[in-house]
Order: sequence, then C-alpha cells, then structure tokens
Amino acid sequence: MHAARWRVLAIILTLSSLLLAGCAKSKPARFYMLTSGVGLQAGAPPAPGEKGISLTVRPIEFPEYLNRPQIVTRTSPNRIELAEFHRWAEPLGQSFARALTGNLSALLSTERVVLLPWRGGGPADHRITMDVIRFDGTPGGEVSLIARWTLLGPDGNELTPPRRSRITASTRQTGYEGVAEAMSEAVGELSREIVAAIRGHR
Repeated sequence: MHAARWRVLAIILTLSSLLLAGCAKSKPARFYMLTSGVGLQAGAPPAPGEKGISLTVRPIEFPEYLNRPQIVTRTSPNRIELAEFHRWAEPLGQSFARALTGNLSALLSTERVVLLPWRGGGPADHRITMDVIRFDGTPGGEVSLIARWTLLGPDGNELTPPRRSRITASTRQTGYEGVAEAMSEAVGELSREIVAAIRGHR
C-alpha cells in the first residue's frame, strides 16, 4: 500500500513537472497600437476662417471580424488568420478612432476635434460619420483600408455625398510591428482625404 502511494505521488510530480515545463516554454504575447502622425506630412496652413474650427466624429462602425484582440491578417481573398501571440493593446476600433482624431486635430491645427460616444452630436462646424468595411493586411506585404464616410454640416446636412475611400499602404518592415505601422499610415491617408473635403467646403 505504501509503495502504491509513492507511485501515485511520483506520477503526480512527473505530470506537474511536465505542465510547468510547458508553461515555461509558452510564447509571450506582444501588444500593438495604432498611432497618429505616422507618415503624416504637414498640409497647407489653416486659412484665417479655418483655425480653431470644431469637428465631431460620430462612433465608427467596424466589421465584426475585427472585433477581437488578435491581429487579423489576410492570406487570400476568402481566408484570414488570427495572430494568437500578436494582439492589440486596446480594441482596434478605439485605437483607430484615437489615431484618426489625432491626425485631424494636427492637420486642421485645432484642439476642437471630439469623438462622440453616441450617434447624435452637439454643435460643431463639421461632423463625420464613418463605417469601416475592411482594415487588414499581411506581414511584409500591404495593408488595405476601405471606409465609407460622409461630411456633415453643423445642422446635420450632408456637405458631400457618401464617399468610399480605398487606401493601401506597404509595410516597411516584416512582422506585425510593420503591419501596425502601415495601418497607422493608412489612417493618416484617410485623415488627409477628410481634411481635403472639409477645406473644399469652407
């Protein structure tokens, strides 16, 4: 009986050692964020009537396949992969909105760019509504951003018909950090398109 107990104890210790060894070898996750200002060149200086304008960005709709912590990469038109050990530090939609509003603020030289938590909105010189249709890429390849957006006036009237922006950005380095950088650059290009539309209606 005593020997049987020792055998059971030995088995438990062996299994525990194997489990600990497996945990020790597990790959640590890495976390990424989008940033504003990546590849963002200074545009034309603000006109006298433009400085200090106010802009609100309504909640941005994201496709469900991007609502996950893992970075999503596309291997073919009909196939995506989830990077289990390469994740977003915050929901991608939040990171996208933060980078977009930061870019708009820098390009328009105004601190009055506000991201709204609801579909309504307070008074502002301009409002932006946006749906992101696609936002993914491949390490060492390209990133694709497709977004549909509309520029509204202070009364909610459409200043432009709904637009569809299709933007690609090449990764400058391999790996997922290059993907995050290219995605930030794509958001910068979208920001420039929005600012051009705003300036066209000033």
